[in-house]
Amino acid sequence: AAGGDSPAPAAEQPKPAAQPKPAAVKKAVSTSSEIRSIEVSSNFAAPPKEIFDCFTIPQKCMAFTQSRCQVGTTVGEALMLFDGAVTGKLIECVPNEKLVYDWRQTAWCDGAVSKCTITFEQGPDGEGTTKVTLKQSGIPYKDAHGNDDMPNVVQEGWKRNFFDRIKMVFGFGVPEFS
Repeated sequence: AAGGDSPAPAAEQPKPAAQPKPAAVKKAVSTSSEIRSIEVSSNFAAPPKEIFDCFTIPQKCMAFTQSRCQVGTTVGEALMLFDGAVTGKLIECVPNEKLVYDWRQTAWCDGAVSKCTITFEQGPDGEGTTKVTLKQSGIPYKDAHGNDDMPNVVQEGWKRNFFDRIKMVFGFGVPEFS
């Protein structure tokens, strides 16, 4: 009977000490398993400069987003899209070829910032077409409201709110995702 009593208290003591620590860490800090990446590509019936301009000239950006924005080509410049729902900073710009941003959606938890890289290259149909590839890493799995699967939400947003809208507003191809 004494042998049975000794293991039970020893097994019970570590459980309470081990359980609170992971719960506290998960609530305070995102773990790497909660961060995701996406990649989306789309082809446009326009040369790279025309598509690049949609992301860097405020009037063109406002035309397809139907909202206030702040965009440009100066490294360090603030980014603001969809009336402030997306904010960030331009961290690299290669004209007509590549844009890299620190990218944040206001619905994300405080401090959550992703890295967004958009490349523009001659499309598969040759001159006058562009393949745009978006790679975004560091997307939190949940937003500040507890909604799950933010990587999928972000990916669908790129497809419908950027790529398809640019095609519809400027006539640069048939929408693929809407």
